[in-house]
Amino acid sequence: MKMWMLVIFAVACVSSGCATPKDLRRLTKQQVIDALRLQPMSDEACPGYFRMTYESKTRAALTKDRPAASLIYYMMTPEVTVDPWHIISSDEILLYHSGAPMIMMLLYPDGSWKEAVLGPEADKGHVMQEVIPKNTWMGFVKREDPGYDWGLYGVMVVPGWHIDDIRMAEPPELKELMSRYPQAVPRGRELGLF
Repeated sequence: MKMWMLVIFAVACVSSGCATPKDLRRLTKQQVIDALRLQPMSDEACPGYFRMTYESKTRAALTKDRPAASLIYYMMTPEVTVDPWHIISSDEILLYHSGAPMIMMLLYPDGSWKEAVLGPEADKGHVMQEVIPKNTWMGFVKREDPGYDWGLYGVMVVPGWHIDDIRMAEPPELKELMSRYPQAVPRGRELGLF
């Protein structure tokens, strides 16, 4: 890796207040919320806690004014274990930081679907990051873990996140999703997403 890339990464890490998973693992949910200055999330698509850590000054060349990219911390807690079906018109990159793993169910526009676990144990099939293409239905569940009752993740959105670009699945859409992705329905029900 080039030295300038390491310097940029170090500056970004320090400026966003990141810590190693080992450092965060010793903390309680409230200590992490306080240390990272997280706030309650105001939209129903991503209940939990967040803090914007990056928003590009470059504007995306779209019909709507959007930053080229944005990055947030996103925390799921014992009170928020399910992030229900929603869709966004930008690419999204989920990053594992610390705490409980997150189960992701993704329903792609081509009719295929995928389940993945965002977490620290690559030897058990976990991924540390997952790219979710725009217009993919997504639902997340914080996995039970005896070591901690919270999970801390990063969410990068390209072009940048805006409340107008996200849509929750309403009951008629849930029926349509169940019809379009019948193979995903049993697992989605087990997870509490359908």
